[in-house]
Amino acid sequence: MDIVRVAEKLKAFREAHPPTEYAILQDFAEDVVGSTSRVTGHCRIVAVDTGAVLAEAYGTRALREPVPGAQGHRDTRDPDRAMTQALGRALGLFGYADANGIEGDTDEADTTGIERAAPPPHPPHPSNPATLAREKLRAAPAPMMESAGLKGVLNDLDEPDRKKVKAALEAAGLPTTLPDQMTPQMFDEVEALVDNLVGAS
Repeated sequence: MDIVRVAEKLKAFREAHPPTEYAILQDFAEDVVGSTSRVTGHCRIVAVDTGAVLAEAYGTRALREPVPGAQGHRDTRDPDRAMTQALGRALGLFGYADANGIEGDTDEADTTGIERAAPPPHPPHPSNPATLAREKLRAAPAPMMESAGLKGVLNDLDEPDRKKVKAALEAAGLPTTLPDQMTPQMFDEVEALVDNLVGAS
């Protein structure tokens, strides 16, 4: 069977649609599936005047290690191949493909026997002490303060001051019946509010 090369598709596409009318946008991303590194190419054909995406496709290849001493970030050209594959598929979706060629008969049965997806890789454990400390702080429960002493202060207020404090707590969105334990921030807010009101009277 004949294969329509991506370069031939692109040449035919550009003869009919110049870059001033349709843009071809490409990028790639690297990730790991199971224990295999891969690169996924992404291609969009976009109408320049409206920004509408007319065709979009992806292409995936295994990502090999770079050859020592080669130029560039990756010498294997796997990202280039993945983007070329995505471009070929996007152009095929746009109509630049040979229905009688190999592209018309690529849906082969899955003979791998694999029924379950590979588990995601475990992220590497950070070794930076600051990163570890931040993780511990995020995982630690928020510190709480006993409110018994503050409750005692409120209970010792006379009736007019008590009503003033209750109204001020409601207006500030704070509980009028204090829980047994409070966050330091809530404790400080209630304490400051009581001090201001009782001190002003």
